[in-house]
Amino acid sequence: MDFALSEEQEMLRKSARDFLSAECPKSLVREIEAGDLGYSPEVWKKMAGLGWMGLVLPEEYGGADFSLLDLAVLFEEFGRAAAPGPMFSTIAMGALPILEFGTEDQKKALLPKVATGELILTMAMAEPEVNEDPKFVTIRAVPQEGGFVITGTKLFVPYAHIADYMLVVARTEGALGDDEGIAVFTVDAKSPGINLTPLLTIAADKQFEVVFDRVSVSSSDILGSLHKGLPQVRATLRKAAALQCAVMVGGAQQELEMTAEHTKTRIQFERPLGAFQAVQHRLADMFIDVNGARWTTYQAVWRLSEGLPADREVAIAKAFTNIACQRVAAGAQQLHGGLGVDKDYDLHFYFRRAKAFELSLGSTPFHLKTLEAEIGF
Repeated sequence: MDFALSEEQEMLRKSARDFLSAECPKSLVREIEAGDLGYSPEVWKKMAGLGWMGLVLPEEYGGADFSLLDLAVLFEEFGRAAAPGPMFSTIAMGALPILEFGTEDQKKALLPKVATGELILTMAMAEPEVNEDPKFVTIRAVPQEGGFVITGTKLFVPYAHIADYMLVVARTEGALGDDEGIAVFTVDAKSPGINLTPLLTIAADKQFEVVFDRVSVSSSDILGSLHKGLPQVRATLRKAAALQCAVMVGGAQQELEMTAEHTKTRIQFERPLGAFQAVQHRLADMFIDVNGARWTTYQAVWRLSEGLPADREVAIAKAFTNIACQRVAAGAQQLHGGLGVDKDYDLHFYFRRAKAFELSLGSTPFHLKTLEAEIGF
Protein backbone atom coordinates (compact mmCIF):
# COMPACT_ATOMS: atom_id res chain seq x y z
CA MET A 1 0.00 0.00 0.00
CA ASP A 2 1.40 3.38 -1.03
CA PHE A 3 1.01 6.09 1.60
CA ALA A 4 3.03 8.68 -0.31
CA LEU A 5 1.52 12.01 -1.31
CA SER A 6 1.11 12.75 -5.00
CA GLU A 7 3.52 15.11 -6.74
CA GLU A 8 0.91 17.89 -6.65
CA GLN A 9 0.28 17.34 -2.93
CA GLU A 10 4.01 17.43 -2.19
CA MET A 11 4.24 20.73 -4.06
CA LEU A 12 1.27 22.08 -2.08
CA ARG A 13 2.81 20.98 1.19
CA LYS A 14 6.20 22.51 0.38
CA SER A 15 4.75 25.81 -0.79
CA ALA A 16 2.50 26.02 2.27
CA ARG A 17 5.39 25.22 4.63
CA ASP A 18 7.66 27.78 2.99
CA PHE A 19 4.96 30.46 3.01
CA LEU A 20 3.91 29.92 6.62
CA SER A 21 7.53 29.79 7.81
CA ALA A 22 8.21 33.14 6.18
CA GLU A 23 4.90 34.93 6.71
CA CYS A 24 3.69 33.47 10.02
CA PRO A 25 6.71 33.25 12.35
CA LYS A 26 6.12 32.71 16.03
CA SER A 27 6.72 36.42 16.66
CA LEU A 28 3.59 37.13 14.60
CA VAL A 29 1.67 34.34 16.33
CA ARG A 30 2.49 35.97 19.67
CA GLU A 31 1.25 39.35 18.39
CA ILE A 32 -1.98 37.82 17.12
CA GLU A 33 -2.63 35.96 20.38
CA ALA A 34 -2.10 39.15 22.35
CA GLY A 35 -4.32 41.23 20.06
CA ASP A 36 -8.08 41.41 19.63
CA LEU A 37 -8.43 40.63 15.93
CA GLY A 38 -7.21 37.03 16.01
CA TYR A 39 -5.52 37.01 12.62
CA SER A 40 -3.34 39.06 10.29
CA PRO A 41 -5.34 40.71 7.48
CA GLU A 42 -2.13 41.10 5.47
CA VAL A 43 -1.32 37.38 5.66
CA TRP A 44 -4.97 36.57 4.96
CA LYS A 45 -4.84 38.54 1.71
CA LYS A 46 -1.64 36.80 0.68
CA MET A 47 -3.17 33.39 1.36
CA ALA A 48 -6.18 34.34 -0.72
CA GLY A 49 -3.79 35.33 -3.49
CA LEU A 50 -2.32 31.82 -3.35
CA GLY A 51 -5.79 30.40 -3.87
CA TRP A 52 -5.99 28.61 -0.53
CA MET A 53 -9.50 29.81 0.41
CA GLY A 54 -10.82 28.45 -2.85
CA LEU A 55 -8.69 25.31 -2.92
CA VAL A 56 -11.61 22.85 -2.80
CA LEU A 57 -14.22 25.08 -4.42
CA PRO A 58 -15.23 24.39 -8.04
CA GLU A 59 -13.77 26.61 -10.73
CA GLU A 60 -17.20 28.10 -11.46
CA TYR A 61 -17.08 29.72 -7.99
CA GLY A 62 -13.51 30.93 -8.33
CA GLY A 63 -11.89 27.88 -6.81
CA ALA A 64 -9.16 25.45 -7.85
CA ASP A 65 -11.34 22.30 -7.66
CA PHE A 66 -8.87 20.35 -5.51
CA SER A 67 -9.96 17.45 -3.29
CA LEU A 68 -10.67 17.23 0.42
CA LEU A 69 -7.47 15.20 0.73
CA ASP A 70 -5.51 18.13 -0.72
CA LEU A 71 -7.17 20.41 1.81
CA ALA A 72 -6.04 18.08 4.62
CA VAL A 73 -2.44 18.40 3.39
CA LEU A 74 -2.79 22.19 3.60
CA PHE A 75 -4.37 22.11 7.07
CA GLU A 76 -1.60 19.84 8.36
CA GLU A 77 0.85 22.63 7.52
CA PHE A 78 -1.35 25.12 9.38
CA GLY A 79 -1.09 22.89 12.43
CA ARG A 80 2.67 22.60 12.03
CA ALA A 81 3.00 26.39 11.97
CA ALA A 82 0.45 26.90 14.79
CA ALA A 83 -1.02 29.52 12.46
CA PRO A 84 -3.98 31.35 14.02
CA GLY A 85 -6.91 32.74 12.07
CA PRO A 86 -10.35 32.01 10.63
CA MET A 87 -9.17 29.74 7.79
CA PHE A 88 -10.57 26.58 9.35
CA SER A 89 -13.92 28.06 10.34
CA THR A 90 -14.34 29.75 6.96
CA ILE A 91 -13.62 26.64 4.90
CA ALA A 92 -14.48 23.60 7.01
CA MET A 93 -17.43 25.09 8.91
CA GLY A 94 -18.68 27.54 6.29
CA ALA A 95 -17.76 27.07 2.65
CA LEU A 96 -17.95 23.27 2.59
CA PRO A 97 -21.54 23.03 3.91
CA ILE A 98 -22.63 25.86 1.60
CA LEU A 99 -21.06 24.03 -1.32
CA GLU A 100 -22.72 20.74 -0.38
CA PHE A 101 -26.15 21.90 0.77
CA GLY A 102 -26.67 25.46 -0.43
CA THR A 103 -28.91 26.60 -3.24
CA GLU A 104 -27.32 27.80 -6.46
CA ASP A 105 -28.15 31.39 -5.48
CA GLN A 106 -26.44 30.95 -2.12
CA LYS A 107 -23.37 29.43 -3.73
CA LYS A 108 -23.07 32.20 -6.32
CA ALA A 109 -23.55 34.90 -3.70
CA LEU A 110 -21.07 33.57 -1.14
CA LEU A 111 -18.49 31.15 -2.49
CA PRO A 112 -16.72 33.43 -5.01
CA LYS A 113 -16.17 35.95 -2.20
CA VAL A 114 -14.83 33.20 0.04
CA ALA A 115 -12.38 32.20 -2.68
CA THR A 116 -11.03 35.75 -2.94
CA GLY A 117 -10.78 36.19 0.83
CA GLU A 118 -13.54 38.81 0.96
CA LEU A 119 -15.81 36.78 3.25
CA ILE A 120 -15.10 35.16 6.60
CA LEU A 121 -17.51 32.47 7.75
CA THR A 122 -18.14 30.54 10.95
CA MET A 123 -20.62 28.09 12.44
CA ALA A 124 -22.65 28.52 15.63
CA MET A 125 -23.62 25.08 16.96
CA ALA A 126 -22.51 24.57 20.57
CA GLU A 127 -24.68 25.83 23.44
CA PRO A 128 -24.43 25.92 27.25
CA GLU A 129 -25.96 22.42 27.43
CA VAL A 130 -24.90 21.09 24.01
CA ASN A 131 -21.40 20.58 22.66
CA GLU A 132 -21.44 17.46 20.51
CA ASP A 133 -24.88 16.25 19.39
CA PRO A 134 -26.74 18.91 17.37
CA LYS A 135 -30.16 17.33 17.81
CA PHE A 136 -30.21 18.71 21.36
CA VAL A 137 -29.83 22.38 20.41
CA THR A 138 -32.31 24.62 22.18
CA ILE A 139 -31.96 27.88 20.25
CA ARG A 140 -35.26 28.47 18.42
CA ALA A 141 -36.12 29.83 15.00
CA VAL A 142 -39.78 30.81 15.09
CA PRO A 143 -41.74 31.53 11.87
CA GLN A 144 -42.73 35.16 11.49
CA GLU A 145 -43.87 37.24 8.50
CA GLY A 146 -42.52 34.93 5.83
CA GLY A 147 -39.23 34.41 7.61
CA PHE A 148 -37.94 33.39 11.03
CA VAL A 149 -36.86 35.02 14.28
CA ILE A 150 -33.91 33.39 16.06
CA THR A 151 -33.59 33.61 19.84
CA GLY A 152 -31.09 31.89 22.09
CA THR A 153 -27.41 31.55 23.02
CA LYS A 154 -24.50 29.87 21.28
CA LEU A 155 -21.07 29.19 22.77
CA PHE A 156 -17.54 28.75 21.41
CA VAL A 157 -18.30 30.38 18.08
CA PRO A 158 -14.90 30.87 16.43
CA TYR A 159 -14.05 34.31 15.07
CA ALA A 160 -17.61 35.57 15.40
CA HIS A 161 -16.30 39.13 15.84
CA ILE A 162 -14.81 39.23 12.33
CA ALA A 163 -17.20 36.85 10.56
CA ASP A 164 -19.43 38.17 7.79
CA TYR A 165 -21.86 35.27 8.07
CA MET A 166 -22.63 32.63 10.68
CA LEU A 167 -24.16 29.26 9.93
CA VAL A 168 -26.55 28.99 12.87
CA VAL A 169 -27.97 25.60 13.87
CA ALA A 170 -31.45 26.10 15.31
CA ARG A 171 -34.57 24.12 16.17
CA THR A 172 -37.54 25.03 13.99
CA GLU A 173 -40.09 22.55 15.34
CA GLY A 174 -40.46 19.49 17.53
CA ALA A 175 -39.05 18.61 20.92
CA LEU A 176 -35.52 18.58 22.26
CA GLY A 177 -33.72 15.51 20.91
CA ASP A 178 -35.98 14.95 17.89
CA ASP A 179 -34.18 14.07 14.67
CA GLU A 180 -36.63 16.25 12.74
CA GLY A 181 -37.02 19.96 13.28
CA ILE A 182 -33.42 21.20 12.85
CA ALA A 183 -32.38 23.81 10.28
CA VAL A 184 -29.23 25.74 9.44
CA PHE A 185 -29.56 29.47 8.75
CA THR A 186 -27.02 31.66 6.98
CA VAL A 187 -27.13 34.73 9.21
CA ASP A 188 -25.51 38.08 8.55
CA ALA A 189 -23.15 38.39 11.51
CA LYS A 190 -23.81 42.13 11.77
CA SER A 191 -27.59 41.75 12.06
CA PRO A 192 -29.39 43.72 14.80
CA GLY A 193 -29.93 41.67 17.93
CA ILE A 194 -26.60 39.79 17.86
CA ASN A 195 -24.44 40.35 20.93
CA LEU A 196 -20.92 38.93 21.39
CA THR A 197 -18.93 38.17 24.53
CA PRO A 198 -15.31 36.98 24.12
CA LEU A 199 -14.34 33.76 25.87
CA LEU A 200 -10.92 32.88 27.29
CA THR A 201 -9.49 29.73 25.75
CA ILE A 202 -6.39 27.66 26.41
CA ALA A 203 -5.36 28.00 22.75
CA ALA A 204 -5.72 31.80 22.88
CA ASP A 205 -7.86 31.68 19.74
CA LYS A 206 -10.86 33.96 19.40
CA GLN A 207 -14.11 32.29 20.45
CA PHE A 208 -17.32 33.94 21.55
CA GLU A 209 -20.60 33.55 23.31
CA VAL A 210 -23.18 34.77 20.80
CA VAL A 211 -26.62 35.82 22.03
CA PHE A 212 -29.38 36.07 19.42
CA ASP A 213 -32.14 38.40 20.58
CA ARG A 214 -34.99 38.09 18.07
CA VAL A 215 -32.70 38.13 15.05
CA SER A 216 -34.71 38.19 11.81
CA VAL A 217 -33.79 35.95 8.86
CA SER A 218 -35.61 35.16 5.64
CA SER A 219 -36.66 31.79 4.30
CA SER A 220 -34.00 32.15 1.60
CA ASP A 221 -31.36 32.08 4.35
CA ILE A 222 -32.08 28.42 5.11
CA LEU A 223 -29.18 26.18 4.11
CA GLY A 224 -30.65 22.97 2.75
CA SER A 225 -34.06 21.74 3.87
CA LEU A 226 -36.29 23.25 6.53
CA HIS A 227 -36.75 20.91 9.53
CA LYS A 228 -34.38 18.33 7.99
CA GLY A 229 -31.01 19.90 8.66
CA LEU A 230 -29.69 17.39 11.20
CA PRO A 231 -27.98 15.11 8.64
CA GLN A 232 -26.42 18.19 7.04
CA VAL A 233 -25.01 19.39 10.37
CA ARG A 234 -23.65 15.95 11.15
CA ALA A 235 -22.05 15.68 7.71
CA THR A 236 -20.41 19.08 8.23
CA LEU A 237 -19.12 18.15 11.68
CA ARG A 238 -17.82 14.83 10.32
CA LYS A 239 -15.71 16.55 7.67
CA ALA A 240 -14.59 19.24 10.08
CA ALA A 241 -13.50 16.64 12.66
CA ALA A 242 -11.42 14.78 10.07
CA LEU A 243 -9.81 17.98 8.84
CA GLN A 244 -9.09 19.11 12.40
CA CYS A 245 -7.26 15.82 12.91
CA ALA A 246 -4.95 16.91 10.09
CA VAL A 247 -4.28 20.19 11.93
CA MET A 248 -3.53 18.22 15.09
CA VAL A 249 -1.15 15.88 13.26
CA GLY A 250 0.78 18.88 11.94
CA GLY A 251 1.23 20.22 15.46
CA ALA A 252 2.28 16.83 16.82
CA GLN A 253 4.82 16.41 14.01
CA GLN A 254 6.38 19.73 14.92
CA GLU A 255 6.52 18.78 18.61
CA LEU A 256 8.26 15.54 17.66
CA GLU A 257 10.83 17.32 15.50
CA MET A 258 11.50 19.99 18.13
CA THR A 259 11.97 17.31 20.78
CA ALA A 260 14.26 15.18 18.62
CA GLU A 261 16.44 18.22 17.91
CA HIS A 262 16.50 19.19 21.59
CA THR A 263 17.64 15.73 22.67
CA LYS A 264 20.48 15.88 20.13
CA THR A 265 21.88 19.13 21.51
CA ARG A 266 20.99 19.01 25.22
CA ILE A 267 23.95 17.54 27.14
CA GLN A 268 23.44 15.67 30.40
CA PHE A 269 26.07 13.51 32.14
CA GLU A 270 28.54 14.45 29.41
CA ARG A 271 26.46 13.10 26.53
CA PRO A 272 23.37 14.12 24.57
CA LEU A 273 19.98 13.28 26.05
CA GLY A 274 19.21 11.33 22.91
CA ALA A 275 21.98 8.88 23.72
CA PHE A 276 19.96 7.46 26.62
CA GLN A 277 17.86 4.44 25.71
CA ALA A 278 14.84 5.56 27.75
CA VAL A 279 14.78 8.85 25.84
CA GLN A 280 15.02 6.98 22.56
CA HIS A 281 12.08 4.80 23.59
CA ARG A 282 9.97 7.86 24.38
CA LEU A 283 10.82 9.44 21.04
CA ALA A 284 9.97 6.18 19.25
CA ASP A 285 6.58 6.12 20.99
CA MET A 286 5.97 9.71 19.90
CA PHE A 287 6.91 8.80 16.31
CA ILE A 288 4.45 5.90 16.35
CA ASP A 289 1.69 8.12 17.71
CA VAL A 290 2.25 10.85 15.13
CA ASN A 291 2.20 8.45 12.21
CA GLY A 292 -0.69 6.41 13.57
CA ALA A 293 -2.70 9.62 13.87
CA ARG A 294 -1.63 10.72 10.40
CA TRP A 295 -2.70 7.53 8.62
CA THR A 296 -6.00 7.12 10.45
CA THR A 297 -6.70 10.77 9.62
CA TYR A 298 -5.86 10.46 5.96
CA GLN A 299 -7.89 7.27 5.63
CA ALA A 300 -10.94 9.09 7.02
CA VAL A 301 -10.38 12.14 4.82
CA TRP A 302 -9.86 9.96 1.74
CA ARG A 303 -13.16 8.16 2.30
CA LEU A 304 -14.95 11.47 2.74
CA SER A 305 -13.24 12.82 -0.38
CA GLU A 306 -14.46 9.80 -2.35
CA GLY A 307 -18.03 10.06 -1.03
CA LEU A 308 -17.74 6.75 0.84
CA PRO A 309 -19.30 6.01 4.26
CA ALA A 310 -16.84 7.28 6.83
CA ASP A 311 -18.57 7.46 10.23
CA ARG A 312 -16.39 4.64 11.61
CA GLU A 313 -13.16 5.99 10.13
CA VAL A 314 -13.77 9.55 11.37
CA ALA A 315 -14.57 8.25 14.86
CA ILE A 316 -11.36 6.19 14.87
CA ALA A 317 -9.30 9.10 13.55
CA LYS A 318 -10.56 11.68 16.04
CA ALA A 319 -10.50 9.38 19.06
CA PHE A 320 -7.00 8.10 18.29
CA THR A 321 -5.64 11.51 17.30
CA ASN A 322 -7.01 13.03 20.51
CA ILE A 323 -5.19 10.41 22.58
CA ALA A 324 -2.03 10.32 20.47
CA CYS A 325 -1.57 14.08 20.43
CA GLN A 326 -1.91 14.24 24.20
CA ARG A 327 0.79 11.58 24.57
CA VAL A 328 3.05 13.41 22.12
CA ALA A 329 2.50 16.72 23.92
CA ALA A 330 3.27 15.12 27.29
CA GLY A 331 6.37 13.39 25.92
CA ALA A 332 7.64 16.62 24.39
CA GLN A 333 7.18 18.45 27.68
CA GLN A 334 8.90 15.72 29.68
CA LEU A 335 11.93 15.49 27.39
CA HIS A 336 12.31 19.26 27.26
CA GLY A 337 12.19 19.58 31.04
CA GLY A 338 11.78 23.13 32.34
CA LEU A 339 12.42 24.61 28.90
CA GLY A 340 9.13 23.14 27.70
CA VAL A 341 7.04 25.38 29.95
CA ASP A 342 8.99 28.55 29.19
CA LYS A 343 6.69 30.78 27.13
CA ASP A 344 9.68 32.33 25.41
CA TYR A 345 10.18 28.91 23.84
CA ASP A 346 7.74 27.77 21.13
CA LEU A 347 6.64 24.39 22.45
CA HIS A 348 3.72 25.79 24.46
CA PHE A 349 1.88 26.82 21.29
CA TYR A 350 1.45 23.16 20.38
CA PHE A 351 0.79 21.91 23.90
CA ARG A 352 -2.07 24.38 24.37
CA ARG A 353 -3.58 23.74 20.95
CA ALA A 354 -3.46 19.97 21.42
CA LYS A 355 -5.63 20.27 24.54
CA ALA A 356 -8.07 22.67 22.86
CA PHE A 357 -8.44 20.45 19.78
CA GLU A 358 -8.94 17.36 21.93
CA LEU A 359 -12.10 18.91 23.33
CA SER A 360 -13.57 20.35 20.13
CA LEU A 361 -15.46 18.64 17.30
CA GLY A 362 -15.98 15.59 19.43
CA SER A 363 -14.17 14.46 22.55
CA THR A 364 -12.66 10.99 22.79
CA PRO A 365 -15.66 9.49 24.69
CA PHE A 366 -18.06 10.92 22.10
CA HIS A 367 -16.22 9.35 19.18
CA LEU A 368 -15.70 6.06 21.01
CA LYS A 369 -19.47 5.96 21.55
CA THR A 370 -19.95 6.53 17.82
CA LEU A 371 -17.48 3.74 17.08
CA GLU A 372 -19.33 1.44 19.47
CA ALA A 373 -22.53 1.98 17.49
CA GLU A 374 -20.74 1.52 14.16
CA ILE A 375 -19.25 -1.87 15.06
CA GLY A 376 -22.43 -3.09 16.78
CA PHE A 377 -21.37 -3.37 20.41
